[in-house]
Order: sequence, then C-alpha cells, then structure tokens
Amino acid sequence: MKISLIQENLAKALLHINKAVSNRPNIPVLANVLLETEKGQLKLSATNLEIGVSSWIGASVAEEGSITVSAKLLADFVNSLKPGKIELIQQGQTLVVKSVDNTAEFFIIPADDFPTLPEVEGEASLDLNALQFADAIASTVFAAGTDESRPVLTGALLTAEKKELSVVALDGFRLSKKKLTLDNALPEAITEVVPAKALSEVEKLIKDTANEESRLKIYLMSNRNQMLFKLDDVELTTRLIEGKFPNYEDILPSEKLLTFKIKKSDFSDTLKVVSIFARNVVGNKARFKVDTTEEKLMLAANVIDLGNNESTVK
Repeated sequence: MKISLIQENLAKALLHINKAVSNRPNIPVLANVLLETEKGQLKLSATNLEIGVSSWIGASVAEEGSITVSAKLLADFVNSLKPGKIELIQQGQTLVVKSVDNTAEFFIIPADDFPTLPEVEGEASLDLNALQFADAIASTVFAAGTDESRPVLTGALLTAEKKELSVVALDGFRLSKKKLTLDNALPEAITEVVPAKALSEVEKLIKDTANEESRLKIYLMSNRNQMLFKLDDVELTTRLIEGKFPNYEDILPSEKLLTFKIKKSDFSDTLKVVSIFARNVVGNKARFKVDTTEEKLMLAANVIDLGNNESTVK
C-alpha cells in the first residue's frame, strides 16, 4: 500500500469509525482500523461485532493494499499533525505515516483477520431526511431499557408502512413514540427492533455531518439480521434484536381524566429545579398535583433529613 491524502479528511474519517472500535476487545484486531484501497479511494472500517462503521475518503493511490493498525494510536497521531498532505506507506509489517515534519510507524495485523462487514444490497428500504430521523431518535431512545435480561426493551421499534415511519422505545416505566411522514409510499411494511445504542450512534453521525438537505438511506440486509444506515460516504451497520416487542398500543391510556396545556419553557425550568431534590430520592420521583381552580401545576420532591422543594407553574 502506498497512498497520499489530506490530513483533515483522514482525521474526520477516523473520528467516524472510532465509534465502532472495541475498547477492551477479546480479539486484538477489533482494536484496529481496517485500511483498504477501493476504486481510487481509501476505505476505513471498524467494528466491535455489535456495530460496524465504514467511511470512504479521496486519496491518490500509487499501490493498492489492505492492512489493519491500531485505531486509537493512528487517530491520536493524525489529529496531532498539521493540516496538509500526508503519505501512508506499507513497509513489511509496518505502516509508515509521513507528513512534512513528522513520521510514525504502526505495527500491522493482517487484513485477513478482520471481520467482514455487510455491504449495501439493492435498493434502500427507507430514504428519508437525515436530520428528521436524528430528531426522532433523540425523542425516543432515552426511554429504552438498559436491562440486558430483557434485550428487546434495549432497542427501539421501527415500524414503517405506506408513507409513515414510527419509532417507539419503552422500558416498563416510560414510553416515547415519534412519527415521521415519508416522501414516498413503501412497497412493503417494515417492522424491526434496532439496538438503542446503535441508533444513538446514528444520531451522532447525522448531527456531526448532515445538513438540512442530507438524505439517510436505510437497508435491511437479507438473511443476516442486520440493518445498514448510509449517510453520504459513511455507513453504519448493526445487528437487529430478535424477539417480540411489547404491544405498546395496549399500554397507552384510552381515557383521559384531565387535559391541560403548559408553556414548554416554563415546564422545563420547573423540572430543573425539582430534579435537584428528585434525583436524590429512591426512584427519582416527583409529585405532580394539578389545581384546576387556580390553573396551576405543582411539583414537589423531598430528601429525608435533608430538605424538600415545591415549585408551581401556570
């Protein structure tokens, strides 16, 4: 392998793929980034066997090749370099990285030891506005469970039919649902449970790179129980969660005892005050009381032997 490329581009790609690098891998190669030349570009890939990320950047390829080196060490070194042109040259069992005033060598693990990541297959199952999808993730995955003994609750349910996509997450105590309208009707319905952690990484990727016009393409990988998210030159793959997601429609109340409106900013400010005391209570609980006569909402929390708080908002 012998290539030259721009430091800024390599640093950005390493930032993306490091989301999938294992911190404490059982297999040494999982701490590495796979570097391979492909159609006049450099492809970088990383995986922790739960999610995988690939990114393509432009490069001048003098000699083809594929190797793996420490992802963290390479990222730290590249980030410390000045902007400009750098060279990557394989010499035996090392990768030499050169800039104008710096040279480093990285020991190689053969690319054959690196797990194969899924690639795009056929047409995208979903094609939608990236920022809208990121907003749907942010509005829901916080409600997903963290108890690995109930794995299906650690994911979010993605349901798409005709021109509507819904994202739902719940943990047994709370539930959040967000609906999106698709540009085009789908030929067939989609129902999959996607790990909340993977969706959070998709959200970060979108917010790091997307603009208002960016499109996110989502692929269901045939016979592999995996989903692939593609945004420009970056792809993120994740395993799907098997199991039956709870019938959340039965959880939603069918009758309302009371309905009221409140200014969002006032409610948010009040919650910040009450949470000072509520976060110290077992279960992080606050009491809600609505005074329909005075048209007030009262929130209260207390910490035994320390203090208490009661806040009111119109």
